[in-house]
Amino acid sequence: VAMVGLIEREEWITTQYFKAAGDVVILLGTFGDEMGASHYLKIVHGLKAGRPPRIDSEHELALHNALHELIRAGHVRSAHDCSEGGLAVAIAESCFNPDGLLGATIDLTGADTKRLDQILFNETQSRIVISTVPENADAVLQLLAQRDLPAHRLGTVGGGELAFMAAG
Repeated sequence: VAMVGLIEREEWITTQYFKAAGDVVILLGTFGDEMGASHYLKIVHGLKAGRPPRIDSEHELALHNALHELIRAGHVRSAHDCSEGGLAVAIAESCFNPDGLLGATIDLTGADTKRLDQILFNETQSRIVISTVPENADAVLQLLAQRDLPAHRLGTVGGGELAFMAAG
């Protein structure tokens, strides 16, 4: 699959890396739980097994339309999909700012999936990790709620390490 597009305004170009300490990290979508055909199963357990994650095209389109609206409103500083490798990989890759590493503190205690490996490494579709300035976090969450799209405030950008907190 290949894609070509034209971004009308330069300020709408959104990269995957975090921009500044203090920014809020938000997950657009659910925590997910689909482990089939994942990199985690292959690398950690040596398995090529299970059904690949399903995709709901209508939900995917609604999520991306909301993301585009948030970007155009100036509320998104970074955005990274959670497909290959899952949530942990997306957040880790977001820490690699070309101007210097930025850590983050991520709170997963509100996750509806119980197993930590599922929370961190499932490859459920229609999930995007974004960052925003603290003043815009509530507006981001409100817009998503108005669109009946799940979202979770995960934590904040900052420090030199990536730290995950989870229940149990």
